[in-house]
Amino acid sequence: MDKLPECNIHKILSYLSFEAAAQTSILSKKWLQAWFTNPNLKVKVGYGKGNNNRKIVDKIMERYRERKIPIEKFELSVSTSAYHHPLAFPWIDKCLDIALQNGVKYLVCAVSVPSYPFPISTFLVSESLRELVLTGCDLMNLSLSTSQVANCQSLRKISLTDVRLDNNVLQTLLNYCPLIVDVIIMYCRLLTNIELRNLQNIKSVSILSSGSHNKSVKIQAPTLEHLSYSGSWKEFIVLDIVECQNLKSLKLSHMTISEGFLEHLISTSQFLESLLIDNVCGELERFNICGSQSLKVLGIQFCKDIGEIDASNLVSLEYMGSTIPELKIAKESGQLKNLRTNLSCYGHNDLNAAWFCKLRKFLSNLTSWSHLSLYFDKCNEINMKDLQVHYSVATSQVDVLTVWLKSSPVECPSFVDALIWSCHPRRLNFFSSTIEVITCFMDRLTYMKNSSHSTSHGRKPWHTQLYEVRAYKFGSAVELRSGELATLTEREDAGGAMASIRWITTMEIKPQ
Repeated sequence: MDKLPECNIHKILSYLSFEAAAQTSILSKKWLQAWFTNPNLKVKVGYGKGNNNRKIVDKIMERYRERKIPIEKFELSVSTSAYHHPLAFPWIDKCLDIALQNGVKYLVCAVSVPSYPFPISTFLVSESLRELVLTGCDLMNLSLSTSQVANCQSLRKISLTDVRLDNNVLQTLLNYCPLIVDVIIMYCRLLTNIELRNLQNIKSVSILSSGSHNKSVKIQAPTLEHLSYSGSWKEFIVLDIVECQNLKSLKLSHMTISEGFLEHLISTSQFLESLLIDNVCGELERFNICGSQSLKVLGIQFCKDIGEIDASNLVSLEYMGSTIPELKIAKESGQLKNLRTNLSCYGHNDLNAAWFCKLRKFLSNLTSWSHLSLYFDKCNEINMKDLQVHYSVATSQVDVLTVWLKSSPVECPSFVDALIWSCHPRRLNFFSSTIEVITCFMDRLTYMKNSSHSTSHGRKPWHTQLYEVRAYKFGSAVELRSGELATLTEREDAGGAMASIRWITTMEIKPQ
């Protein structure tokens, strides 16, 4: 290991905690020297009476100060009680000052009590600082009237989590950083109206609301390419996005939007490639994604009443929800490769023939789906005659069908038939918590395999495209058997206690 260049050793040390990096110093003199001059410092200190870790950090920081060892990245994490935290402030100031004097480029400062007055004005003067990540700090000491800071030309990224600052301080901070590229704001409770404007180089904005405190967000940024906003259903948020014609990716979650908001945003963002809406509610009944030539990735999670999708260049479509959607794919893209749907059916009382017919109709929008996951807490007997009435519906094919089923006392032969009939899977993964349910499921598939020569009303059997089945029992231990159906029984470990086993069984049903 001594043959490694010192730069490579520094890279390894950067992934380790402070304690783990210190322990590597005993490997050799070269590792000791690399640890002494490591430009990436991770310091995690619990400030309190009799804390020896802080004394070690003091010696290390003094060595860096005296020898003027360059510090490229400095991560300082301080946890303290309410009693001790005022005493910790001078010590934090000292560590930060050494990092600043030694040319720190990437600074992370996280304190457990959100009242540490971070010396923001001092760091904005720095000519080397490129990334600033703050958690639990107080920036209210920055103001237009008291600060004489010139524009910070070096800072490119700023991340604020649970930081004490209001609307004026945020605007002042951003005015001092005209070349900022990336802004992250999370759980800053004093921010009621967030405005991001006059940022001529901004590329990415991520905002995580602090609940009902945020009232409005206005973003005016012609250079913006990536926007992520997560709000709260507790109160309607006014989200105003203007002059963002270069937007490439948009993620909206846990919020209520007004009618026409998404349509207008999509129509004015001619380069939008990725759209993810998660738990978004409001006037979505008439929301259609039509005519977008740039959209390639679309994700919809737990949003109701999405209408028509017409995106000729769509490559990936993922849907997650508790109900079968009414999505209509107006035009299937030749590039559409990733098609995934996750349906959570827990607590549903309408798992009948009509439900499976609706599932089949939804899947028939496209000729094939990459992956379909279904989550059930029970299984019901299904009237297969009712399903056959709707046999004229176009048949889609699912490459991988994953079924999660909790313990259920109901026998499930027709339930298995309905799954195969609705989805026509090529591969089937089945998960359950009990051996009994797995046995029932696999017995039915074995019966279907043995009767594969039969047909239904002169048509091919529903299961003839199925060529791989895997059944899993939740647990840590794994046993794999290929070929015929494995015997599903519990075993005992050497101590006589029941061992937790996850069974994997593979069998083939070859098409005729």
